[in-house]
Amino acid sequence: MSKEKRRVPKLRFPGFTEDWEQRKLIDIAKTFIGLVTTMTENYRDSGTLLIRNSDIKEGQFVFSENPIHLDEEFAEKNKTRKLQTGDVVTVHTGDIGTSAVIEEKEAGAIGFATINTRTDKSILNPYFLATYFNTEKHKCYANSVSTGDGRSNYNIKDFNKLVISIPPLDEQERISVLINDINTIITLHQRKLDNLKLKKKALLQRLFPKNGERYPELRFPGFTDVWEQRKLGDYLSIPEKEILEVASSDDLITVKLNLGGVELGASRDTLSLGSTVYYKRYAGQFIYGKQNFFNGSMGLIPINLDGKGSSGDVPSFNVSNIEANYLYTYVSRESYWRSKVAAASGTGSKRIHEKTFLDFNIDVPSMDEQKLISNTFDLVNRFITLHQRKLEHLQLQKKALLQQMFV
Repeated sequence: MSKEKRRVPKLRFPGFTEDWEQRKLIDIAKTFIGLVTTMTENYRDSGTLLIRNSDIKEGQFVFSENPIHLDEEFAEKNKTRKLQTGDVVTVHTGDIGTSAVIEEKEAGAIGFATINTRTDKSILNPYFLATYFNTEKHKCYANSVSTGDGRSNYNIKDFNKLVISIPPLDEQERISVLINDINTIITLHQRKLDNLKLKKKALLQRLFPKNGERYPELRFPGFTDVWEQRKLGDYLSIPEKEILEVASSDDLITVKLNLGGVELGASRDTLSLGSTVYYKRYAGQFIYGKQNFFNGSMGLIPINLDGKGSSGDVPSFNVSNIEANYLYTYVSRESYWRSKVAAASGTGSKRIHEKTFLDFNIDVPSMDEQKLISNTFDLVNRFITLHQRKLEHLQLQKKALLQQMFV
């Protein structure tokens, strides 16, 4: 007769050896839904804090600059729904399963259509429970039972069916503290990243002239000449069409959205259709997506993608007589490309054709100033990429821990 499989996690703090106990959530906690009635007429600038599903992130609440509050009299009539310190609040609609714990600063708030759990703290640490709710295991369950055509809904009847494995309270606390520390580090890195992006945005606004002006607000020492206004067509030219024989998606270039860069691999499988013609593209060329111009689909082709291809809907241009990174930085400013909507063609998906693009204006300083501006943003982008990678690495570490530290 085979031995019963032990209920223990793969990774554990030293000194803990006993099996985890399986318990029904509703036996060790009280669950209830937040208010689901229409409340807009009771919104106030101050009063009782309202927690919406969108305010709940993994292990924390992130409110907008001006959080929504409820009229005190209205809130008092619904005082049984008020949240207490230690309550676990879970997303009911949207990013279902994501959870955070009510602390002193949120105590007394009311959730709008949130799933709320009040644990028996002699058995179940709320921070441990919230950490479990944020695991991939729980979120997979939540998604498997979710309803809704557009946004997913996590119904409380399915939530109440949860059976969870729990260790002793001291082990629950150790796990909770570790994950909380990691969450704090991730939050700090996210803030650093956000701060760098804000600094870049400020530089983009100040190092280029505003519309109709000939000088930028901020300038490197020694440069005083007026900037010239030219056309992109003065620096970009359409290359001769060289058809590329495509064997696989690895022969193709994808220009990612939101200025995500240029990378290898087709964004969708069109190769089997045999109806699309692809053209050779070369390193240093400027490339953009006609249909996704207003989604930030543009970039410079890196050296490792030299000779790869894209369709006529993703054209490229030779760059001459201008610093290529300066041109890309100028054109990739959101304030620039969003201002070109009136020049787009098409009624549904707006497109920017090559000739239209080449007719756009560009402000140009001397080559030396172009290089300084280009080098500045190259450095800022490197810092942003570095912080983004650190953040992603931390998130992967956290994910791995969550997978190994729970049964």
